Amino acid sequence: MAAKPRVLIIEDDADMIDLLSAVLRSGGFEPVAALGGRQGLDLLKDISVSLILLDLMMAGVSGWQVLEGIKADPSLRRIPVLIVSARHYLEDAAQAEAHAHQFEGYLVKPFVVQDLLGEIHEALK
Repeated sequence: MAAKPRVLIIEDDADMIDLLSAVLRSGGFEPVAALGGRQGLDLLKDISVSLILLDLMMAGVSGWQVLEGIKADPSLRRIPVLIVSARHYLEDAAQAEAHAHQFEGYLVKPFVVQDLLGEIHEALK
């Protein structure tokens, strides 16, 4: 049996981590979670993942800072990143535009489960 693709959730809301983990398991993925940006970057030093789900609005290290850290690291930059944020990208148009080439998709919370799974499958192609 093939290994399930591992998806790292970088999020600072434990309830959202639980929800995303359940959605990922139901979609045939192996979820791994980091509570916040710093923990996410640290975890990426120790594990390999197929995709990253990244929140933007986090205390300490923001999602944009995490994204910059991922894309600056040659060993991580090819990992697809999907933004999952309560903030619509038009609310932060300058940041979204500046980082547009660094992420594969952007979903606004609350999201439709099938849309999230569809974005993940598309990004993993």
